[in-house]
Amino acid sequence: MNLSGKIKKLRTENNLTQEQLAEKLQVSRSTISSWETGRSYPDLEMVIEICDCFDVSLDFLLREDEKMVRKLNFGVKQKRILIGLIIILDVLLINIFVSATAFQANPNSLKISDVNMIRDLSYNGEDPNRDWNSTINLNVKSKNIFFKPIGDDLLVFNDNGNLTVQTNWSFSIFNIFDTQRTVNVDQSVFIDENVSNEDITLKLHKDESDNIIPFEIYNLNNGNK
Repeated sequence: MNLSGKIKKLRTENNLTQEQLAEKLQVSRSTISSWETGRSYPDLEMVIEICDCFDVSLDFLLREDEKMVRKLNFGVKQKRILIGLIIILDVLLINIFVSATAFQANPNSLKISDVNMIRDLSYNGEDPNRDWNSTINLNVKSKNIFFKPIGDDLLVFNDNGNLTVQTNWSFSIFNIFDTQRTVNVDQSVFIDENVSNEDITLKLHKDESDNIIPFEIYNLNNGNK
């Protein structure tokens, strides 16, 4: 006996009209009629409610009705696919929101390389509209696969020739596909003319390892290192 026949048999054995059963299950009488005639099927949640209403097992109600079992299995798969799509969509939306936010980069997860510095020793701050006499070009790489440095946010701090570099980075799950995660940055800084090239050092700001970053330095006025 298929599901429609079992529902009708259980209803009549319990002396219930279609309207009474409909009221118990909180559906319309026409819905009960459709189930009993096989025009439609209840979903899995409603099948469980029918089992509870008549105190029968799910196995008893669905046994021998292969069509209904296939329909329920298909419905469950559809729900799983829908839930999976919703989760993916939520992750993408969160990623879009987070990727638009800049975070201060962890210096221990950055690598600075290919640093070139050019000093204009002929300029020592006479022009109020120019606050630099040295330019720095460098590459900043993130060691974290989910973060990428933001070149425009790079800052260079100067303490009498002791230079420190700080930047922000952005998060994105798609950064894992960027094997480089490197940006090339140009920045300017004012270094007093009394500070010699040999006295200049470069480090990452707040880097606990206190590593010195190697660099090449050129004097603009004579081209010497």
